[in-house]
Amino acid sequence: MSMNQLEIRGGYGEHGRSCFLLPLEGERFCMLDCGIMDTDPNPFPQVDPEILKKTEYLFLSHCHKDHSGAFSHFRSLGFHGRLITTEPTLRFSGIDWEDTLLLDCPSEAPAQPVFLEDGLSFSYGKTGHCAGSVWFHLFRPSGSLIYSGDYQKRTLTYAVDPIEGRKADLAILDCAHDGEQGNADELRRRMTDRIRETVREGRRVILPLPKYGRGMEMICMLPDSLPDARIALSAGMRRSTEDNLVWESWLKPEAAKKIRRFLDTEPEKAFEQDTWDILLLADTHLEQPENIRTVRREADRGALVLLTGRLKKGCLTEQLYREGKACIMAYPHHQSRTDLEEMIRQNGFSVVLPFHNNRKEVFWG
Repeated sequence: MSMNQLEIRGGYGEHGRSCFLLPLEGERFCMLDCGIMDTDPNPFPQVDPEILKKTEYLFLSHCHKDHSGAFSHFRSLGFHGRLITTEPTLRFSGIDWEDTLLLDCPSEAPAQPVFLEDGLSFSYGKTGHCAGSVWFHLFRPSGSLIYSGDYQKRTLTYAVDPIEGRKADLAILDCAHDGEQGNADELRRRMTDRIRETVREGRRVILPLPKYGRGMEMICMLPDSLPDARIALSAGMRRSTEDNLVWESWLKPEAAKKIRRFLDTEPEKAFEQDTWDILLLADTHLEQPENIRTVRREADRGALVLLTGRLKKGCLTEQLYREGKACIMAYPHHQSRTDLEEMIRQNGFSVVLPFHNNRKEVFWG
């Protein structure tokens, strides 16, 4: 479980395409995630078909495309191993695979160790990133490895099993907000201040968001921070929010209650009736024709489009950003540099490999 055993196929030194390979006995492998980078013309991790045919286990941390999107591609190239993940991850990613070990939502962390063949075992816990998202701690006779997936322990919505007091020879840790020194509370304060200022100016705010993840966080954050603002959900965001609530065991109990209250009180036709100050859209890059029309019109009228992710070339988000009608702000759905440094202090890791950002760093314990 050392750096010289790890094969990095994506996610290190780039945002997305997360994919890491570890060798097993007999020229076989286990894989950590199989993401794509949908902002890149060549989105897939570069894994040889012969390696895929020898991959015994694929540990899938969560449903987002930058961690799961290459599954069908890898299957077509010969992957036939065992998938290890959670049921919400399967449902949200649309993956259907017969040889799947489904992991329960852990009632306490870490979950009881799971023993596989080849002397390989693992424990896991909730990451706070979305319903079904988990971190993995893998154990072999030669050592152990922690893979955080996308992680944020100071979440508003999602339950978390903190990675604390653990020892590992190698830790692959989320640090997507590598340029941010503030913690989650500070990043949320900056965002709500910007939204509040914009609304006070009489301008609207539009937040394009993933279907599963940050939208639920916004529903928990904005009504409390901006009680006088009229917040609306697009039809797609309402549907995805209702889908998330099916997996309530992955949410904080108080957050689930708050979201249900919001859905009960937020008029379903607020968006259609044009009675909103803040609009949450389930369309990260603004690629759906109806959303393109709406956002283009509102941005031309002075609305601020607030982006919380990366720009995809050729999409409306990129155009609006170039025009100065959109801005990018980090929402703490990943770890910041401050969060990463805290995690390193709270654990005993021999080597730390931060991923999900554009730097290429290694920290030695």
